[in-house]
Amino acid sequence: MQGRICDFSIPDIFQLVSSQGKSGSLAIRGDDRDILFYFSDGMIVDVQPDRRDPSGMLGCILTDAGVITIEELRRGLGDQIKSGKKLGEHLIEKEKISRESLVRFLNLQLKEAVFDVLKLKDGEYQFEGFAFRPSGVMGDPVRPDVIMMEGMQYLDEFPRYREKFPAGEFRVARKKGIKIDPAVLAPEERIVWKALDFSDEPTRVFRRAYLTAFEGIKGLHALLDRGIIDISIPDQLMAGDRRGALKEVLARRQRIAVIRGALWTAGGLVTALWLFQIMLSPDSAWLFSSWAGFF
Repeated sequence: MQGRICDFSIPDIFQLVSSQGKSGSLAIRGDDRDILFYFSDGMIVDVQPDRRDPSGMLGCILTDAGVITIEELRRGLGDQIKSGKKLGEHLIEKEKISRESLVRFLNLQLKEAVFDVLKLKDGEYQFEGFAFRPSGVMGDPVRPDVIMMEGMQYLDEFPRYREKFPAGEFRVARKKGIKIDPAVLAPEERIVWKALDFSDEPTRVFRRAYLTAFEGIKGLHALLDRGIIDISIPDQLMAGDRRGALKEVLARRQRIAVIRGALWTAGGLVTALWLFQIMLSPDSAWLFSSWAGFF
């Protein structure tokens, strides 16, 4: 099953895979993005964000949330390549994160990926069917119809909330001298208010609170209406340095993976050539002739 998004919408594609109880991978490509969703019996069980953009990778989400440092991510990715295990499984073994917390971050990653592809106006999709056994750390499978409903709400409401804030990056902080009882805040506001202790970067605040950008911006919007937060324009250089460091870590991981793949391929070719030469040698020919004559 494959085609263009302009002919068959993202929600319809997900619904078709779900209604037919399919297992396999659904690739969505467009706008320089390539995202893979994995299904098992019609349920979403995993996602592989575009590797060219570090912001959607689990390692970036965890560093944004303050669960691990960039240096710990660098070491974790190195150990992961050696062990062959997923980053989340490795971090659980190293007791850097609990299984429950990892499940919440993976669910957040999945939602962000779905919201990302829903913004595509054109592109391609391709479903490849195969038996897929989900990772033991992913948590409960996700119903496509439920997450699509959230996604459609995101498309409808997010621009309206986002336009209340500066275009591009901005910073947010509690107003100085303001004291407020968190109990008077709505649940979404309360979560964001608490996470403002952690950082002034909205993305980091949202991820610290296990919120998508849509959920987080709604909370910030409500706090802004209450007049209890200040918004400012950031120092772009500082933000760029941090993102650049993350991008380099993930790019290094990709380079290592490519090199390893090339070495395995080269090793296979050398072995095949060696066996071919042996088979063509006079001794091998004599041995084969003797074997054939015996039978």
